[in-house]
Amino acid sequence: MKLMIASDIHGSEYYCRKMLECYDKEQADRLVLLGDLLYHGPRNDLPRDYHPKAVIHLLNQRSDQILCVRGNCEAEVDQMVLEFPVMADYAIFFLDSRMVFVTHGHLFNEQNLPSLQSGDILLHSHTHIWAAERKSGYIYLNPGSVSIPKNGNVPTYMIYENHCFIIKDLQGTQIKRFDLTEQGKSSPTWELSQIHSMNAIEAFDQFCQIVKRLRAEDGCPWDRAQTHESLKTCMIEEAYEVVEAINRFSEMSDVTNLKEELGDVLLQVVLHSQIASEEGIFELKDVIDEISKKMIRRHPHVFGNRAVDGSDQVVINWEEIKQQEKKEKGLEKENELESIPKAFPALIRAQKLLKKSGMSQNNSVKGLSKAIQENLEKLEKNNEIDKQAVIGSLLMNVANLALHYHINSEEALADTVENSIKKLKDNEFHSFTDI
Repeated sequence: MKLMIASDIHGSEYYCRKMLECYDKEQADRLVLLGDLLYHGPRNDLPRDYHPKAVIHLLNQRSDQILCVRGNCEAEVDQMVLEFPVMADYAIFFLDSRMVFVTHGHLFNEQNLPSLQSGDILLHSHTHIWAAERKSGYIYLNPGSVSIPKNGNVPTYMIYENHCFIIKDLQGTQIKRFDLTEQGKSSPTWELSQIHSMNAIEAFDQFCQIVKRLRAEDGCPWDRAQTHESLKTCMIEEAYEVVEAINRFSEMSDVTNLKEELGDVLLQVVLHSQIASEEGIFELKDVIDEISKKMIRRHPHVFGNRAVDGSDQVVINWEEIKQQEKKEKGLEKENELESIPKAFPALIRAQKLLKKSGMSQNNSVKGLSKAIQENLEKLEKNNEIDKQAVIGSLLMNVANLALHYHINSEEALADTVENSIKKLKDNEFHSFTDI
């Protein structure tokens, strides 16, 4: 038997038609509706093409194919106009020797569980956020909403077929697959001797499964406790460690260290994506799709017909396309200067600011040298001056001076610090004025 499960139409004729088109394409045997069919609800905005009478007509045409439970928006008057039962608080049926407790979610939910045995399924909607998760002692499924999805989701429905629940968007694209035959098995384990993949696809899939295992209920307590917020510092540290590994590779051909540190950055990407998947926000494939689309859009000279006469033209095109993308997203009024990440190291942020503001083009080397000298004189002659502000101005001028010579000020200072450490280690100089 093939079932299509959907919910929360909320009176939208447009999305009701889309849902039924999917039902016909799927050729499902039954349509299971989890409530909130006609009324939009006081907490929701009106959905697209709000027309409850049209929804009534569309659903009544399929009355012999529909199993429905009551949502918190259903009332007795709804049952008077609909030709199939809609007022049951829950329904129960069995799939793959498991009881499926079907309800809307406002009465029975994860905070108020019905009586379930180990491995049973709680199927409800109400949150407008799709889900397919193994919980402690039961499985939780949610088809999301076909008309008013929340948490950044798209309109979705769910299919049951061949022991699997599959969440799809209204174009029929699979978003998540939940195989019941795998849920009864013990969690997979790996030994180091098993980690030898034939190709990148196999290796990446295996790695994603390892991260998923770490986040499982019987996984690692540290990994399970992580959030997007808690991992911010890890991402920054791992990025810097990659830079250090690149330096080691350039100096010592240390391939092993570079592989390791790049793997640590990959872990951060996959871990963030796994957390987002568990929250129903997005999947790892969405992250990969977005960057793939961006690379195609930003390289029309490779994937399109635009000609370029060098790398400088590529950079100009990149910025033009970036601005066009912002305009299409309604972000063209966003302050370009405020978009420079605050998490950048100060010297990098300073040079980004100077470039975007055009300030780097307005000052000559002679003018910057004069400004630097004036700041030095202020520090020397005025004891009551705000020395931190003067030093900040001095560093900004030095960063601007570096731009004139096409030098990355952050890298320049980092190299000097590294050289100084080597000289100090070798006792080659005794004062930083010797640098």
